[in-house]
Amino acid sequence: MFLATSDILNWALPIATGLLIGYFIATRNKDYKEHIHLLEAEEFRANMRKGQLIDIRKDDQYQLEKINGSRNFPGRSVFGNLAKIRQDQAVFLYSDQDRGKIRSVAKKLAKKGYRPVYILKNGFAQWPFVRK
Repeated sequence: MFLATSDILNWALPIATGLLIGYFIATRNKDYKEHIHLLEAEEFRANMRKGQLIDIRKDDQYQLEKINGSRNFPGRSVFGNLAKIRQDQAVFLYSDQDRGKIRSVAKKLAKKGYRPVYILKNGFAQWPFVRK
């Protein structure tokens, strides 16, 4: 006999276990993406009062002009202030643009259970409404 049953168990069982663990790691927490939404300025403005409005721009930019009613948590400092953000309300995020940093913040917030998360499409630089 080429391979005994014990030989098969010695190499097949660890491989099967590794594949199963890899599958679970690869498929966990993928549902957060369905809770992140890009909104055009009109829709963002119409709904932002239904949740928490957070500006993640630098403090000096926030002091110059902002959307009325927003709170400023510059960059990733939002994660040091999670106690100030309610999980039972939607989160509306904006920055200068809707690129990497804001998408990263939205992704991490959604993974931590802050859902839904809305991002201002094209960012504050393209905000067509009154600024405070």
